[in-house]
Amino acid sequence: MTSQPLFRIPMGSRLSLDRCSWLVTGKEKDGYAVENTEDGECITLSFARVDQAIRDGACDVIKPAEDEMLKAVRAYTGGYETFEQLPEEQQKAVRGRLPVVLAILAMEADGTKLTHRNMSPNKTTRSEGRVLRELKERARNIADGSPVLGAKRGGRVTVSLDWPQGRTLRKYVDTYLRFGRNCVVLLDRDHMKGPREAKDRQRMSCWQERFISYALNLWHDEKKPPLTALARMAETQFPIPPEEIARDRWYPSITTLRTRKNALSEVTQTLGRKGVRQGANLKGAGSTDIPALMFGERVATDQVYLSIHTDGKGLVRAKEIDPAKASEDLEDNEICRLWLHLMIDVATRLVLAWIIAESADADHSHALFRMATRDKTKEKVRYGCKRDPAPPAGLLLTTADNGTATRNGTVYASQLGIDSIVMTSRTYHSTDNAFVERPFGTLQWQVLNFLDGYAGSRPGELEGYEPEANARITHDELYGIITRYFVDEYPFAPHRGTGMFGATPWQKYDEVTKFYGGIDVPDRRERCLHLGVKRKMHTTSEGVNPFKIPFNSTALQVFAAGKSKEVMVHIDPDFMRHAYVTAKGHPEIIEVDLRCQSASKIDPQSASNFDPP
Repeated sequence: MTSQPLFRIPMGSRLSLDRCSWLVTGKEKDGYAVENTEDGECITLSFARVDQAIRDGACDVIKPAEDEMLKAVRAYTGGYETFEQLPEEQQKAVRGRLPVVLAILAMEADGTKLTHRNMSPNKTTRSEGRVLRELKERARNIADGSPVLGAKRGGRVTVSLDWPQGRTLRKYVDTYLRFGRNCVVLLDRDHMKGPREAKDRQRMSCWQERFISYALNLWHDEKKPPLTALARMAETQFPIPPEEIARDRWYPSITTLRTRKNALSEVTQTLGRKGVRQGANLKGAGSTDIPALMFGERVATDQVYLSIHTDGKGLVRAKEIDPAKASEDLEDNEICRLWLHLMIDVATRLVLAWIIAESADADHSHALFRMATRDKTKEKVRYGCKRDPAPPAGLLLTTADNGTATRNGTVYASQLGIDSIVMTSRTYHSTDNAFVERPFGTLQWQVLNFLDGYAGSRPGELEGYEPEANARITHDELYGIITRYFVDEYPFAPHRGTGMFGATPWQKYDEVTKFYGGIDVPDRRERCLHLGVKRKMHTTSEGVNPFKIPFNSTALQVFAAGKSKEVMVHIDPDFMRHAYVTAKGHPEIIEVDLRCQSASKIDPQSASNFDPP
């Protein structure tokens, strides 16, 4: 059955649908034949889709007559369509003329004959003066006491604007009616006049305008070519016509090209010189909503390569390395730059976890999640923090970019295992994860910039400084500095991000916990199973010894039944009193406890190597 459209849309109308402008070129059996006004794509939009979009308010229909009228209004006013777009001075002029125009139309509707003469001021005949007084009186009543037309004093109507001649008033009325009674056409058109300069100063000819457009189009290139060189190259493609030589016109100067270039909007220059992808980051609208209200409702995670070199303070400062035998991993005490893994709570902007590492990988992401869901008192005590760190938080929704540290199956599975919702942001769109991006810059300019070994925000920024040679801070000292900053300083500084309104993160925490409460922390078993360290091994009569750390329980021995069975041991490095054992084909999760073991059976070297991320 052929569907029929609900609304009448004539051919030539423009449809604003799905952020695109479609021109209706015809009506087919099941829909409208439309053409994209931007790229020329031709498709068919079904009647049902267009009707439903109009009902939902998601489609604007501009009929051909309306479209032509809007184009004519914009051409006449220099781009203005509505009264609200006008500057204040232009609005004042329109407010003064519109009541007079309406009064003229009202008097003509009543049968009064209005001529250029009887509408002009300073006339001598009594009848013409009576018409002018009535016109001013009606205009003042329509203006309802507007100061533009003045007030009535002693039986007289005074006007604060110069009353124009009747010929001008008639022109206002005709223009007002010609453009569909749109009051915006009553503005002053002085802004559309040409430059008032010396007579010998002429505008650019069409040939010169084409040359300027050609050069600027070449200048809008992501390779960022210089404008001066482009202008010289463009001259080889634009020979001067004889007509231009006869009029003594030559190539536009480089100053003219720079003036035209500077007149372009920043958005146009950014998109042309830096590309659409980077333009969305630099000139994108960003976010104005409040994406989280409760503590732990939404957390943001990211990694950054810190702009500082650290030193392990080893005895060997330099040595010869054989490229064929050199390992990709850093050696002990090697001078290097570290990665900072960071997680913040979006609702309060409190820093929940921070990890420094030599690489950005999944193991350190697991450590970051473990730190966010546990108490951080040991960091406070170890590094001498004066205030309390952020409390442990349950993670309801986690946001991260597409970095290798978070874009992998193990990290996604761990987050889903602790009942978190995983939300990935788009690559190269910084506005998707802006909440955690901002603290990186704050940390650099308030902390790292003052430390020895600072490498600068970009290559070559510090010409006279050698960061590798001046590296003095060890990895642990750097972590202590960052810890004290994120615990003692950052949470107590006024924050002016979206939804913060100048409050500090701790003040915002008190507010959200008072009105919205918090999110429950994941239980200990789920945290260990999904965020802990895993080790595959076989059971013994003494239980299991992952990393030479003994765990055992009665339930494990009953499961083993005196045999050596392959199991998976899950250890939480933050809570070593208990661990969990899983085995293929065994439905239950076995809890094991930390047990004592004789010193002769402990391998100190192996035990010291257990240093989970």
